[in-house]
Amino acid sequence: MLIVKRLAVFVGVIILLYSVYYDLNKGTLTLLHEESAETAATTEAPVTPAVREVPYVETKVSTGDTVLSLVKEAFDGPLPVSVDQVIRDFEELNGIGASEIQAGKTYKFPKYPS
Repeated sequence: MLIVKRLAVFVGVIILLYSVYYDLNKGTLTLLHEESAETAATTEAPVTPAVREVPYVETKVSTGDTVLSLVKEAFDGPLPVSVDQVIRDFEELNGIGASEIQAGKTYKFPKYPS
C-alpha cells in the first residue's frame, strides 16, 4: 500500500512539473493574446477612448507652492475629488509630473466645481 501511495505522489509531481514547464515555455496565455490581436486587426474602425475635458485655471507658481496647495486654495473645505485625481489631472493638462513644477513658471491647474 505504501508503494502505491509513493507512486501516486511521484506521478502527481511529474504531472505538476510538466504542466509548469509547458506553461512557461509554450504558455496558454499567448494563445489568448494572439486571438485578441487577430480580432483587433479585423475590426473595421478603431475605437478611440473618450478624452475627458478638465476645466483649469492658469496660475504662476511661487516658491514653496505645490500642486495640491494651489488647488486647495480654491476651496474652503475638503477637495471634491481625491488627491490622486488632482495629480492625474494636473499631469494631463501640463504634460509633466507634479513633482517637476518650477517656481516662476505658469501652469494649468485643474478647477473643480465647489
